[in-house]
Amino acid sequence: RQSCNRNSEMIPFIKIKEKTALAIIIRRYRVIVFATLLIFSTFFFQLHTISNTFALDEPHGTLNYWQGDVRNILLNYIDSVTTPGSKDFIPIKDRVAVFDMDGTLMSEKPFPFVFEATVHYLVRHKEELSLKGPEYKALCEAAEKLDVVYLKKHMNRTFVLPFKGKTYEFYRDWCLKLFETEINPLKKRPQKDLIFKPMIELIDLLHKHGFQVYVVSGSMQFAIMAISEKYLHVDESRCIGSMVQAKVKMDGERIEFMRGDLQPPPNVNSGKAIRIMMRTGQAPVLAFGNSSGDTWMLQFTSSSPYRHMVFIIDHDDPREFVYHHPALLKTAKEKQWVIISMKKNFKTVYGE
Repeated sequence: RQSCNRNSEMIPFIKIKEKTALAIIIRRYRVIVFATLLIFSTFFFQLHTISNTFALDEPHGTLNYWQGDVRNILLNYIDSVTTPGSKDFIPIKDRVAVFDMDGTLMSEKPFPFVFEATVHYLVRHKEELSLKGPEYKALCEAAEKLDVVYLKKHMNRTFVLPFKGKTYEFYRDWCLKLFETEINPLKKRPQKDLIFKPMIELIDLLHKHGFQVYVVSGSMQFAIMAISEKYLHVDESRCIGSMVQAKVKMDGERIEFMRGDLQPPPNVNSGKAIRIMMRTGQAPVLAFGNSSGDTWMLQFTSSSPYRHMVFIIDHDDPREFVYHHPALLKTAKEKQWVIISMKKNFKTVYGE
């Protein structure tokens, strides 16, 4: 009987010990499972450096007009340089992005729109302008025959003489009107409908992430300003182009600014780098171009102490025009700049 009593007293004790041991084992496994999940999560996060904000894998995510590896490169870069705590983080004041205009933001064939604006003005005002002298008459005749060789050879005259003495407002209004109404002879639509939708979508995204976006073009600055806000989504104050000297006079209480001679340097080649430096005081961190005239701007961007990227538009798409700039493409490959294939990387060109 005593043996039975002792056994009956031991049973609850044994059960308590078993429960305690089981609880300890469960706690240990919980710790192991939690640690494993933590390690896996950290590893998984490192493999996916792109913020979910960009929704890369979603069909209706950011940069819908883009596709392929260039889309991912762009989103990776923007995420990396705008995320606080990232080793590549760039302060907002230093997030300067520059875009060439003709051939980079919109079609430039058969001619850049600023060239078209001048030619059309010369043709429509031939009688009036020809009376001003032999240089004017020669320009009008060349414009009427569309003698591109002559007009390009005398580029300074072409861009200065037709509007010399006209106000800047007159010139800007003329360029805007032509941009919106004149039909491109090759595409049978106005120039305003020949803007690259993927590039404008990218500009909008850069604005959202604190970038200062500039349009930097060899075209006349007031022509760029005429279309920049409405069509390129860039403020007029951030347009950098070729310029003419200003002459000023009083019209009652109003000050009028008139166009004069070309003001060097033209905004091409080294002129682009010079004007960017004069306007921003620093190298850009992001640049987009399409021709050898952009090379200095692209090289200047490559000198930034921040993480920077340079992109080249390659016109390889029959939806637009097929032509190439071999020298620039060669430089891009040597310097590991990113080449944007319009055919492969643009889902749409004009928003068809």
